[in-house]
Amino acid sequence: MDFSTSTDVLADVLQRLPPCARRRARLVCKLWRETVDERTTEMQSRAKVLLWNTRTAVAYVVVDDISSSPTGRCRELWSGGSPPMYSQWDADLQLVGTCNGLLCICDNGGSTGGEVALVNPVTCEMLTLPPLPCGDQLGDRRSCRWDKAYSFAYHPTSGRYKVVHVPCIFERAYDFDAVQVLTVEKEATWREVLTPGGARCNLKAGVVSVDGTTYWVTKGGAARVVSLSLDDDERVAGFAGFALPSPALSAGPDNYHLPEVRGRLGVVVHDPFGGTTGVWVRGEKGRWTRRCGLWSQDPTRPHFVHGEHVTTFQGSSLRGHRRKGARLLSSPCDVTVSDKDQGTLLAKVKGGARHYWTFAYVETTEPLGAYGGKPPSMASATALQGEGYLERQLGGLQAPWAVFVLLFDFFVLLLAFFIACLQK
Repeated sequence: MDFSTSTDVLADVLQRLPPCARRRARLVCKLWRETVDERTTEMQSRAKVLLWNTRTAVAYVVVDDISSSPTGRCRELWSGGSPPMYSQWDADLQLVGTCNGLLCICDNGGSTGGEVALVNPVTCEMLTLPPLPCGDQLGDRRSCRWDKAYSFAYHPTSGRYKVVHVPCIFERAYDFDAVQVLTVEKEATWREVLTPGGARCNLKAGVVSVDGTTYWVTKGGAARVVSLSLDDDERVAGFAGFALPSPALSAGPDNYHLPEVRGRLGVVVHDPFGGTTGVWVRGEKGRWTRRCGLWSQDPTRPHFVHGEHVTTFQGSSLRGHRRKGARLLSSPCDVTVSDKDQGTLLAKVKGGARHYWTFAYVETTEPLGAYGGKPPSMASATALQGEGYLERQLGGLQAPWAVFVLLFDFFVLLLAFFIACLQK
């Protein structure tokens, strides 16, 4: 049967594959990519809003659909354990980011300079990753926010997950002058990417990974954006960088930060005098365009665009604002949220909105055990060892193993196709 004329059968076959194999199948052709994105359950489900409490190290997910619920509800998704000794302190465990339903957690109170682990809340698995190479040479580390220097990324072409640690200075005591990149795979190790002077990160502006590239803003002097391509031979592209939009430079380094806005790099700029917030998005030709404006309201951080909504905190309420009559942030015109726009109540938070960060989250049953070592037991951490899944990806294979993986995937796809035909 010709798959190109029977998308129903193709969708049925693809739904029988594990999530990791479906992502590889997206690379076959445009039809397969569109079928995976639009017809399979995992990709079709709308990303939910994940709330991370920095004081208690607990992740919550907004379970009600934004457009249908007048009140909004949250359920606990994952807990990092006991809260800090004093309620005014942040917990040691902090969420770095999310990719395809996986959470990247950093332990700021660890013994080796901020250990990092991956968590799948659905399967209750945790996979620890190797510490930074210089971690054992550091002194007292508990006062440092190591999580601020990390970024968790997914490269859409290679299908690889990567953790990036940017060059930075912590409290004038710990100076990192190079980028460190870890690819989640068998026997993973940190790879150092040397950088010239002046590339250290302004951690207040954040680190963001968009479509296989990590971005950060330089600290001191004339601030500029530096990018790191996360392909198999990581390289820092153009250390001359590119300029921030002029409103960000005028506002000062403490009044802007980098977010992802619908698959593009953005800059959220707070006007310290006018009380307004503007969002600038970088287009394909490198031009910054103002796409969103808020009055007397602050967008959530680091993610504030969820589906067709911009999310803000008003007191203890998480609210979503939707532009009427146009697709949100899809045209050059501004999306303006006035000071009288209360939006839709999504959730109530405890302990103050300033202790919550928002991320995008989609449930996945992809096992972390496939990325190295034995399958972890519930809520346990497993060292990265043994047979890894990403080592078997096409991009990191020797030729004989690549042929084996291709034949195996073809056999699985063929078997699923015959099963689907028999059930028809």
